[in-house]
Amino acid sequence: MLRFFSKMRYKLAAENRAAKYMRYAVGEILLVVIGIVIALQINNWNEQRKIHIYEHKIISDLVISLDNDLGIYHMLLGRLDSMEFGVSNLYRLMGKNESSADSLQKYLPYLSIGIRFGYDPGVYESLKSVGLDKITDGSVCADLARLYDFLYPRINAMIDNEYRQPGKEAKILLDKFWLSGVEVGPNGEASIIGRVEIKDPFHNQDFLNGLKLYSNTYKNARYRIEFIISETEKVKESLENYIRKQMKT
Repeated sequence: MLRFFSKMRYKLAAENRAAKYMRYAVGEILLVVIGIVIALQINNWNEQRKIHIYEHKIISDLVISLDNDLGIYHMLLGRLDSMEFGVSNLYRLMGKNESSADSLQKYLPYLSIGIRFGYDPGVYESLKSVGLDKITDGSVCADLARLYDFLYPRINAMIDNEYRQPGKEAKILLDKFWLSGVEVGPNGEASIIGRVEIKDPFHNQDFLNGLKLYSNTYKNARYRIEFIISETEKVKESLENYIRKQMKT
């Protein structure tokens, strides 16, 4: 096509037909411009397609990561349930004034069941390294930034302040009454055993303080973890809705 216009241009120029020559020259220029525009549109379409594919993959990976974190948080609630079981039964024994070593030994081990809060920021950090603007929905970006840059670190700090440190103090208080030793069985097999040694525990201030600390720590931790589960589920649902919306377009 370009060769055709070139031949026509030379022919018209040789015949000194300026008006027709100008029309053909303009047509040739328009044809080139149209070709460039089409090429740019195709390139833009390809770039948008690449962005769309990356966006879909990174959001899908974020959903998987959040789902894994939620599984861990629900497991932590189960561990806190065990702590609550131990504390509530020790208070029940206190109400009945039943302080036998066997009764205490049955429920005290539940208090030592600990939790460790955490989250996986790997996928989110990967997204941040290339730019949050790779996700075209601003509200989704804002939800992710709030969860990973604010809520997760804040909850981690709160649990450290309200659970880990008081929990260590409670353990120090109650460890005074929990003695460990080695027991050799009939077959000569050695095993580590623990036993409670305390008289009148429910009038022992260290024991009562330790029990109260454990009671407060698991309640505070439960509140924080239930809150972060709710917030994580909201963001996960938002991401899943965005994926479904993308698939329709």
